[in-house]
Amino acid sequence: MTNNFPNFTNHGYEVNEELGHNRAGGRITYLATAINTQRPVVVKQFQFDRTGADWTEYTACEQEIKVLQNLDHFSIPRYLDSFPTPGGFCMVQEYKNAPSLNHRHNWTPQQVKQIAMSVLEILKYLQSRIPPIIHRDLKPENILVDERLNVYLVDFGFARTGGGEVTVSSVVKGTLGFMPPEQMFNRQLTVASDLYSLGATLICLLTKTPSLEISTLMDDEGKIKFKHRVPHLSHDFISWLQKMVEPNYKDRYANAEAALKALIPLEVLRPFEMPKWVVPTSVGLAVTAAVAGGVFFKFIKPAWELANAALTPKGADLVIITTNPESPENISTIDMKQKRVYFGVTLGEAKAGAHQGMCQLFDGVGALVGMGESTLEPSAKNSQAWCWYDFNNPKEVQPGEWKFKFSLDGQVVAEQSLQVVGESSSSVTPINGDN
Repeated sequence: MTNNFPNFTNHGYEVNEELGHNRAGGRITYLATAINTQRPVVVKQFQFDRTGADWTEYTACEQEIKVLQNLDHFSIPRYLDSFPTPGGFCMVQEYKNAPSLNHRHNWTPQQVKQIAMSVLEILKYLQSRIPPIIHRDLKPENILVDERLNVYLVDFGFARTGGGEVTVSSVVKGTLGFMPPEQMFNRQLTVASDLYSLGATLICLLTKTPSLEISTLMDDEGKIKFKHRVPHLSHDFISWLQKMVEPNYKDRYANAEAALKALIPLEVLRPFEMPKWVVPTSVGLAVTAAVAGGVFFKFIKPAWELANAALTPKGADLVIITTNPESPENISTIDMKQKRVYFGVTLGEAKAGAHQGMCQLFDGVGALVGMGESTLEPSAKNSQAWCWYDFNNPKEVQPGEWKFKFSLDGQVVAEQSLQVVGESSSSVTPINGDN
């Protein structure tokens, strides 16, 4: 079966498939095989005459080649070759088997943090060059992430080099919504300029906003507003993101190194908190003696078997949902005006040693609104793990059927549903037969 791919065999490359195109800009990207080495490569074909694109775009190609030739970083695909074509030009780069962040993917907040740290490491490298390099087009389409969460930064066509501040150019280059104000208004750029673009990219991932719809996150003054879309994130992480996208570059982190240092210790999810009357093992979860008799508990699941389970309950897991752990009444419905709800999980007979426990809570539309993790060391039969959730901002979460999950050593061992209603409804509903 024939195809319409261009023939680059005279230059040593056989085209296999099209990876993407920007026909308005006169560029098509192909996956090809280097004939001599049989290794996969990326061939970017620029067709200036066919599309009406200005040949001055060739200057951008030259700039990208110049930048890439002086870079040596695992996360930046290497420049390999270039050659002229009738009416255009081709550039060949190392191939990375990874889709861009623009592809649909339900990244978890923890994964987004990992991606952010990886990109910041790349930016640290670029900013350490003499003179430093400003990418100027950092967006989801130009960040590749493979299944092992290896991150790659591509497309250096708009990259600039300069000192502490990059001088003004005659033409504004970049992508609307991801350009910082100083770039959009053709002012001097700094090493903090790429931080804005990264922050905007992360916010798109966390709010599940396609890059072409980033304008829906902006207010009338062009400032990115996203807090109402991420109620499950910790306040510290939200503050970090807000600082990344401050309109004034002086209000952002000074550089990638400072942003990375601030990000590393942050918890990304709003944590469950722990009852004050429980001695904590660490923030989020604690272990106490079980309520005598267990008469207030509701069975969640039938007996389960896990080959490597750390705990072996007799018969079934037990969980309780209550507004008062000192005098627990197991409930199935709660009003947000109650402000706080407690979750207690009976752990059963514990094997010796420490175990990693995690609580998760999902709201009425399935969004993760809270999570707590801790190392647990149960000291008695039928010990309990406790955590609580506060309805601090009821308008930022959705009522409906919420789901609580408890995991032990990476395996979900208990879960329970809870009906959450708006603040105008009645109080709580006990579970029949539990008291």
